Amino acid sequence: MPAKSPSSLFGRRLRAARLAAGLTQTDLGRLLGLDDQNTAAPRVSRYETGKHEPDGQTMAQIAKALKLPVAYFHAVDDILAEVILLLSNMPKKEREAVLSLIRERANPRT
Repeated sequence: MPAKSPSSLFGRRLRAARLAAGLTQTDLGRLLGLDDQNTAAPRVSRYETGKHEPDGQTMAQIAKALKLPVAYFHAVDDILAEVILLLSNMPKKEREAVLSLIRERANPRT
């Protein structure tokens, strides 16, 4: 049976991140503490297809398991999602410098 296509933005990003990490749905479920294969894969599948949304605590666990910031999964467009990923991998001083540049560009002095 072919995998169902994710219908939600969160679900699409979750599936892409899980696959990029080389994890099956069962693997990710186990990282979330769901040891039973009959529970792990279906739960992750429901998140990916948009049938269910994880609660805040589970969302934090998913992000931690995939080594991604929670905000990545909720970004409203792909450009913002990529910016979040890139910034999250930078040291704090560099993030602050990028923030200053963005502020300058967003609020140019006339």
